[in-house]
Amino acid sequence: MKISFKEYFESIADFMLSELLEGEKISISFSGEKTYFMRFSKAKVRQNGTVDQGYFYCTFWKKGRTHNFSFGIQMNMEKDKRMAADALQEARDSIMLLPEDKYQSIPESSDTSSAIYTGKLLPEDKIPEIILSPVKDLDFAGLYSQGVICEGVITSAGATHWFQTETFVLDYSVWLENGRGIKSLYSGTEWSDEQYLSKIEQARKGLEILHTPQKKLAPGKYKAFISADALIDVTDFFSWNGFSERSMQQGSSAYLALKEGREHFSDKFNLTQDFSLGLEPAFNSNGELAPEKLSIVEKGKLKNTLVSLRTETQYGVKSNGAPLSESMRSIVIGTGDLNEADAVKELGTGIYISNFNYLNWSDTSSARVTGMTRFACLWVEDGKIVAPIADMRWDESLYNMFGENLLAVTKESRIFANTSTYGSRSTGGASLPGILVKDFNCTL
Repeated sequence: MKISFKEYFESIADFMLSELLEGEKISISFSGEKTYFMRFSKAKVRQNGTVDQGYFYCTFWKKGRTHNFSFGIQMNMEKDKRMAADALQEARDSIMLLPEDKYQSIPESSDTSSAIYTGKLLPEDKIPEIILSPVKDLDFAGLYSQGVICEGVITSAGATHWFQTETFVLDYSVWLENGRGIKSLYSGTEWSDEQYLSKIEQARKGLEILHTPQKKLAPGKYKAFISADALIDVTDFFSWNGFSERSMQQGSSAYLALKEGREHFSDKFNLTQDFSLGLEPAFNSNGELAPEKLSIVEKGKLKNTLVSLRTETQYGVKSNGAPLSESMRSIVIGTGDLNEADAVKELGTGIYISNFNYLNWSDTSSARVTGMTRFACLWVEDGKIVAPIADMRWDESLYNMFGENLLAVTKESRIFANTSTYGSRSTGGASLPGILVKDFNCTL
């Protein structure tokens, strides 16, 4: 590619703006990636290659109506300008068939921003050797991807934003012949051989205990250490029926009781949206910039909700740059004072939870989530690991998990880059600690 994604995006967007007629307004968003990927099993390469792609997503406003459209690019400027012009004309033809948009929210922001994060990634020709050589004796399976991900927005109001980052994601599992395995994730912006080899050594030690017979626990409430690897799956529930102001207003948020003072979290629990992680842009598709750091829960109390421009129009609550979905982005759970190395000792007797799976709301109104333990969850007695446990279903309110049952939070935290590759690699991620809780409710 002789021209950068940024230059290409700006050229197509400027062309589309020049094609607008009187009374038409538009927001033009772009996402692109240049990715190396490798799928592997039994520590052998099964598929690898590169992906180079980009897409435009547009919101078009005219005569009180709103229309969304999108198109992919061929990286041929002449062809892609014709494609953009055709897409814009189709939008003009379609938009007058739509009803007027009662809560139409046309952005007026003219902010500009540019954030480019340079990572430390592996040489592509060395990737199979670096990742697979240390595990050639293991049944090692998963996906590795790395490269540039970028997003941009240009609007007819004058907003111009660009975000670009270089990340890697190694999503892997290690299996025994008895069908048990360990699953983990190594991701971020700077690859470290030392950290990778340390994680593999941890996996090897974990496999030793998986050779022993499983312990089947009776349903009940247990003391538990929930690792950061498990906690990452819980973060979806901060967005899904989560801290959206629209969800609060419409009564569908799981945290309405928190806002109304009927429930609370522990003063050890702090939740922040923090774009300084460098994993996700602070701007949204309207060209609005969110604060670099926005406290959502501070010492157990609700400080802010996520408010989009459309919600501002509908409910009169000032927008804080949230996307239309009002989902949490770049999530950070604050750290505490528990040394992770002491987690098993501090757990005493209970369950060490390495991984969660198949999570869903079981009762949204009480912020109750159900899921399964999976992949090397362990029974601990008197501060010593005894045996792996058989998979269990759990059902627990997040008001308990992050509230009165929260005993401690680790000093250490881990960065998790978004592992989604559905259609394309995604920006986003989280920085998470591990947590020690009491009375974790296992039901089956």
